Order: sequence, then C-alpha cells, then structure tokens
Amino acid sequence: MKHIRLKYINKESKFIEVECGDTNCRLHYRDEGNGPVLLLLHGMCASLHTWDAWAEELKPHYRIIRFDIPGFGFSSPPGKDGYDPTIGVEIMEEFVKKMGIDHFFLAGNSIGGFIAWKYALKYPEKVDKLILIDAVGHNQDLPWVVSFASHPVIRPFARRFMPRFFFDMAARQVFGDPAKLTEQIKDRYFELSTSDDNRKSYVDFFTIMRKLCHAKELPEGMDGIKSPLLVMWGTKDRWVPLKYFHLWKQSFPHGEFKVYEGVGHTPMEEIPIQTAADARAFLMAA
Repeated sequence: MKHIRLKYINKESKFIEVECGDTNCRLHYRDEGNGPVLLLLHGMCASLHTWDAWAEELKPHYRIIRFDIPGFGFSSPPGKDGYDPTIGVEIMEEFVKKMGIDHFFLAGNSIGGFIAWKYALKYPEKVDKLILIDAVGHNQDLPWVVSFASHPVIRPFARRFMPRFFFDMAARQVFGDPAKLTEQIKDRYFELSTSDDNRKSYVDFFTIMRKLCHAKELPEGMDGIKSPLLVMWGTKDRWVPLKYFHLWKQSFPHGEFKVYEGVGHTPMEEIPIQTAADARAFLMAA
C-alpha cells in the first residue's frame, strides 16, 4: 500500500479527523487555489482524484476543496452507520465547520451529487450555488457492478476479494467514449481499492445503495432546493441514465441544464475543459 500512497498522495494532500457515524474518520482532502470556495464531492468507486482536471482549470479563480468520501481513496472507513449517504451530509457539515467555511459553491457527481443536494436542502444558507453532475436523486435500478457485488450471495466473497476486471469494467461503464479512458485512470480505480478496508467499504456502500435506490423516500424534499441550480449529464451514462436528467429538468424549470453528447457518468473527468468552463460560467453569473 505504501507505493500506492506515494503515487496518489501529493504535497497538497492533508488529513483531518471528523465524526463518521458511530466512530471517527480520518479524511484525506486537498485545498488549492484562491477565491470563492468551490467544494467538490466525488461519486461511487471514485476518489477526489476524479476532480484533478477541474482543479487545474478552476483553481486560478476559486479555492477548490475536495475530499475522499469515508471508505474511498485515502479516507478511513466510517462506522457501520456512516455508509448511509444521508449520514454523509453530517460528515460533510462537520468537515465544513472544521475548515471554517461559512458558505460556498457546491458540486457533486453521482452519489456525491445526492449528498450535495441533500446538504443544500438541510443547510441552504451555506450553499450559494449547486452543481449536480449525473446525480443520484430518483428511484432507479442499480448499475450491474454495484448490484452484483452487493448481492447477498456474492457479498461475503466480494468483501474479501474483487478481481481487477471488476474495476476495469466499472471504469469502462462510466466513460461514454472508450478513447478517453486511459490506463492511468483504470489503474487508479483498481489501485485505490486494494486495501482490505477499502474493499470492504465498497461492498458495504453498495449494499446501502441497493436499499437506497429502491426506497420510496429517496427523492423526498427535492423540490425544496433553493440554491441556484446547474444540472450536467452525459447522454451515454449507463449508471444513472439520461431519463433521470429529464426528471430534474421537469422539477426545476428555472434551473440551468447541460447535456453532453456521447459522454458517460463522469463528464467532469471525461470532458473536463468543457464542463469546467460551463461550471465557471454558471458560478460567475449574477
């Protein structure tokens, strides 16, 4: 694991301890740039590194803060209750308090998008503007990878061993254009899963997602979002398909919406220059 830490932790990496359910977690985060704060939340099977290109594009204009969700990347696993994404709202709130941030722009992808809009609902005075990128928000079927690993029969084995092809498949599924999926990205998806703690965390998180995505209360309160909203979506998203983008559009007629043709589940990583420019235009608008 030491060589992996050397590969993915850099001089900008810092650690902070916060409450995570029934225990404490050590969060890995990065804080770069100057200006208004833009806080970024990654999605399933990912880490703060999925935002690297956005950070490079936007840190001349914003203070970019991002952290590994507990159990992913280099953040330690949460307690048994901490895998619930609704608990993630409170983990984020404690992180924000410890960082001394009173208000900020907030962007989230996938399950990070779910945590972001739930946070904006609970703490509207803190979220100046909200960006959701292929965000979980409506009842849906699980991606095959998540469904397979969280199946009651498979789950005990997956907690002990998940082969490389499992993560390569996940990486291929989140990119719409295979040419944009580099070997470096595939390596990262796999290498950050190799510790025993992370492998178990993935499966436990997937198990929560199995329940969450079919729970009738999943979208509750969504129409109460008050922050100015930008929703981004890739037309080839196989994890949270485009039909859910249209549900967001129906619910928020005064929001801004961007669709990216041929792009998958992580537009900020697949086409970072365009999506970062669209994000900045939204954040700069009066």
